[in-house]
Amino acid sequence: MEDRDDWQDIENSSPENRELGEVLRKLEGLHHNGSPLYWQEPRERRGDALAPLLKACPKSLSLTALLEGTEYEVGGDEHHLVQVESQPERIYKITHSDSFGCFSQFLPSDPELSGRHFYATVNDDPRVYIRRWMLLNTLGEYQTRYEGFLWPQKELFVPRICVSQPFLESENPSELEIKESFALYGFYQISVDTYLNTATNILLTDTAPRNVRVIDGVPVPFDAIASLASPEIMDWALQSE
Repeated sequence: MEDRDDWQDIENSSPENRELGEVLRKLEGLHHNGSPLYWQEPRERRGDALAPLLKACPKSLSLTALLEGTEYEVGGDEHHLVQVESQPERIYKITHSDSFGCFSQFLPSDPELSGRHFYATVNDDPRVYIRRWMLLNTLGEYQTRYEGFLWPQKELFVPRICVSQPFLESENPSELEIKESFALYGFYQISVDTYLNTATNILLTDTAPRNVRVIDGVPVPFDAIASLASPEIMDWALQSE
């Protein structure tokens, strides 16, 4: 699942993914002073490139008004969580600080000798963040929805991205429940809190019980980190079986 046609299938899988796909194309087309944008550049350049997307997006402008005066709680290292009184059935998740959630760094050597080969690391690239939710949206009926961009949390920081999800009222599952439910959908454990589907190459990391729910036997990895496994990871996983 690496070529443009595969991503087109992912985009067409749901209305939520079609909207996320439109955002992804806009991000892929961003430039700074006529040159393609490199997302590890200084934050001022990244912020300048993202600001026009915020200003030109009616959804982003209305989002600011919707969230005005609401209180948030810190949802781990990646998001601020907000519940809007008019939409109690949804949770709004806003990236914070100067990053867009996390991505997973692969360390085949297992430096801590803990059985863990994937570590959540700060992500500077909003395209990686958008693709994460698009991949998770292909896994079932539980859908993450793009809500818009928000102005930076602090001066000179980059704009933030807001998504929302249906509120899940359920307890943390056990690790065994997670493993058994994922297996029914072709995902097999390859490391601590990490599952791979070799048919689709979808890699799910950070699938600790706090980030997954199991509803009627169906896994809902609402806060896992999804990506496409690289050839290196695929080879390593096959050799580790």
